[in-house]
Amino acid sequence: MRRQVGSLILCLTTIALPVTLRAQTAPPDAAIFAALESHEYDLAGTGRDFLLIEAKSNDFFLLGELHGDNEIPALIHTLWPQMWRDGYRHVAAEVSPWTANQLETASASGPHIQGLWTKQQAADIRAFASPSSTVLWGCDMEEIHPEYLIRDLAALNLDDPSLKQMMELTKTGYNRKIASDLLVLMQSSHTENDAVVNGISLRQNLLSTLEIEKNRGRPDKKMTAQNQRELLMKTQFLEHLRASGSGPTSKVLLRFGRNHLHRGYDARGISTLGNFIAEFAVSRGRKAFNVGAFGAGGKATLMGETWDADERADELTFALLAGHAKYAATVFDIRPLRPLLHAIPANKRTPLQLNLIYWADSYDALICYKNVTPLND
Repeated sequence: MRRQVGSLILCLTTIALPVTLRAQTAPPDAAIFAALESHEYDLAGTGRDFLLIEAKSNDFFLLGELHGDNEIPALIHTLWPQMWRDGYRHVAAEVSPWTANQLETASASGPHIQGLWTKQQAADIRAFASPSSTVLWGCDMEEIHPEYLIRDLAALNLDDPSLKQMMELTKTGYNRKIASDLLVLMQSSHTENDAVVNGISLRQNLLSTLEIEKNRGRPDKKMTAQNQRELLMKTQFLEHLRASGSGPTSKVLLRFGRNHLHRGYDARGISTLGNFIAEFAVSRGRKAFNVGAFGAGGKATLMGETWDADERADELTFALLAGHAKYAATVFDIRPLRPLLHAIPANKRTPLQLNLIYWADSYDALICYKNVTPLND
């Protein structure tokens, strides 16, 4: 009986202690769980407010998205009006400059654009901008339709035999198997005329795309290709930033896949864009905030392919957060976990704690969607 009473008193005392004090006295996981529970928010209400407060107090807002779902476009649709009022004027995106230009300016009769963005999503972020301004920044290679870049460059250089041959090779569409042949032809081309599309050289973006695609087609060069792509993302972001003449108060939203926007390296050890932006912000006396999203159920679809969007089995952290999530879409501020996790001696960290350290150090916040729905194109 005495042992039961003592246990009850200890339990009540632990509940009454602040999280910071409990972190010093409770088992590590208990303190971690308590910190999670006290820093989770409903995305439909307090979570949205939390993200907007962070957006306002930072200069670069990095959204590491899911691909192929309706939830991320809906989130941007909700956040962007207030972000615009708070000084955001551009969205750096995981699309090529050519695609960004098509999304912002092309008529409905133009080529159908398949990919991470739809024309409606582009229209949402252009809603408050003047007709002559560029809001969407393409900061990637052209992954899906290199043949359109070849077509446009050939139209500027009608007498170029190399471009004519490239047009012939891609007249029924692009295939990565011919990337090496296309690159050789592109390098032999004497294009006299180029175009600046979405602030970036059309010719240079096509060259970079084919170089990356050539290496992607070789098993021994995949790491090289990924590093080339990351470098292209960084250089194009800087080109956009310089060309925009954005002043010290202009802010940028970055929307890329979650692997690209870690602080540090992602698990593959090759994706460093998010870390580059964070360090770039520091070098300019500015601030960056990054939030990643994951699915705990549902389906996603892209380029005609549909897949299971439940990522709980992929990461111990995702399974933990999904189990603690109180809402259909829950925002977790995971920054308070950092001191708790790093206080655990390295030789005593469990697999869960090691995975939590990886995510808490990589991202400031994570959004858990209990159910995602396939993207409506």
